[in-house]
This record gives sequence, structure tokens and C-alpha cells, in this order.
Amino acid sequence: MTLAVKQAYQTCHNSEHNILLDVRTASEWKKGIPQGALCLELSDINDLAQSKMSKEQCYYVICQTSQRSALAIERLKTLGFVNLFHVVEGYQEWLKQDFPIEIPNIDKTEVRYQRHHQLKGFGRKAQDKLTKAHVLLIGAGGLGSSSALYLAAAGIGQITIVDDDRVSLSNLQRQILHNTDSIGSLKVDSATKQLSALNPEIKIHGIAQRLNPNNAPELIANVDIVIDGSDNLKTRYLVNDLCIQFKKPLVYAAVYQYEAQITTFDFTNKHSPCLRCLFPQTEGFEPDNCSTEGVLGVVPGIAGVWQATETIKLITGVGETLCSKLLIIDLIDNSFRTIKYFRIKSCHC
Repeated sequence: MTLAVKQAYQTCHNSEHNILLDVRTASEWKKGIPQGALCLELSDINDLAQSKMSKEQCYYVICQTSQRSALAIERLKTLGFVNLFHVVEGYQEWLKQDFPIEIPNIDKTEVRYQRHHQLKGFGRKAQDKLTKAHVLLIGAGGLGSSSALYLAAAGIGQITIVDDDRVSLSNLQRQILHNTDSIGSLKVDSATKQLSALNPEIKIHGIAQRLNPNNAPELIANVDIVIDGSDNLKTRYLVNDLCIQFKKPLVYAAVYQYEAQITTFDFTNKHSPCLRCLFPQTEGFEPDNCSTEGVLGVVPGIAGVWQATETIKLITGVGETLCSKLLIIDLIDNSFRTIKYFRIKSCHC
């Protein structure tokens, strides 16, 4: 049944049985809702309607105009709600007719992560997993800059960053986590300041040390996922071996001139190949890196964003990761190649 705004107001005013249901978004609610309305975003109906609503009550469903309220009614019907009425003129008309409104107390996180809540296949459940996660980021340089920014923005509950370096002018061409005013300061201090300003609702732990065999075990053992943003094979193999030992997923990336390589090792799976399977260690060998051969500034940015994406997928279980696949991106010819690799029988992973 459809109703005009005036009928809905008269029916629901001072009634405990007849309830206005506002299915707009948290950012819209901040500007006002019909007085006494129950707020439930359209994207949350399937997950939250059963706990927030009663099938014994009558709901008068309203949105800004009328499209989302119609969709909400269809979803509620599939959940077994039958006492539903469509307020076809919407909140715009409610305001025009000067019916009473109120400003609800909206949790800031509802607004901050609204686009995640609305995302099909992701939603509030996946966001809650991000909030509870603890990620270790090794290095606050080119790779760490973009991955840290997007992980903080996404709402990772705790991010620990380990790096003993200081910001220099030559870093700023690619390490966008830092700025000119940061030159001379510790990278972990600069990173903590920037990330906390971006999202003060999460915890950032900066450790001004170089990762080594003495501090790495405790750091890796106490997190959920490790992101490798280091720039040398010795550190990479150390991280790989400890992630295997503690069964922690490891998100790897490397950059060279115009090329980026990204993969994921999921050591929660005992059959997962490791870094030594992909790149067997050669005594004394150290590949050229950007400090000697240069790198296009956006390349580590792209790779770091991809590392953040892999991390989010691992935490939430949404989508397919790069486990057992090496993604190679070449910006010179805009090519994307994926190479499958396997566990080597002789490897001790």
C-alpha cells in the first residue's frame, strides 16, 4: 500500500505500533530524519532487519524520493515482513510540508565507511573484519606509502610500521606518505602523523628500527598479515621464513624502473609456495634496485595499492587473491602478465 507523507505522519505520530523507517544513508541522516524514525540503510536490510525490526509492527518506509524505499520494501518482503507501507513522496516532501524532524546521533564510522557498507559482497561484515585486523608494514618508503594510506583509509584497526630511515628530498618523488616538511624526520614519525590525520579512529604503531633477526619474530608473531615493502633480498627472505614459521599471510611486491611485481603467500595454507619457491636464493646475489637504476614515481604507488588490495581481500575473504600467481605490470607498454608458480618439493616451506 502507498501513502502520502501527510498520511504517514498522521499514522505514525505518537504511535508505538506504526513506525517510520528511513532507508537513506548515514550521510543523509546527518542532515535530519523524520522525527521518531527508525534508521536502516537500504544496503543493510538483509543483514540487520531481523535484529532491528519486529514483524509484529507496521513500517512506513521512506527515502529521499521513493526509489530506494520501493527496493527496501521488496527486500523486507523476502525476509518475511508483511506490514509494510510505501511513503511515495519521500523525505523531500516531508520537509516541504514542515513536518517535525530530528538530528540523530550518528556514529562517525557509519559515515566514514559508508561506501564499503553499500558495496555488494562486502558490506558491514567485511568492514568489521578490517576494524579488528592488525597489519605489519615493513618499510615506509615507496611501496609502504600508498599501501599504508589506503589501509588506513579502509579502516584497518591497527597498523604497525617498522623503518629506521629518515625522510630525504629524493624520497618525495614516489614516497607520497611524506612531504617537504618531513625532510630529516624519521619516516615512522612522518607516517604516523599522516595516517593519524587521515583516520584518527585507528591505531598506528611506529617502530624506528631496521627489521632484523632479533626484532622480527615478535613483530610478525603478533599481527594478522605482513606487507613486505623492503628493498633487499636478505630482509625479504627473513620475512618469508618467519611468516612460514608463524603461519602469517605475506603480501609481496618489488619494483624496478617501469615495472612492478606483486604476489601473495598465504601461509595459513600449509601447501602454499613461498618466496624461495618463486625466487630461489642465490648466495651473494642482490638484484639492481631503484636506488641505482631509478624508478618511475608512480610504479611503487601502483604496487603498494595492489598490496593494500590483496591485504583487504585476505582479511575479508572477498574476491580472489594472487596466491601462487605473480602479477607483472609494465607501464612502458601497459602490459599485465600473470605467471603461475608452484611449491618446490625441495623447499622447506
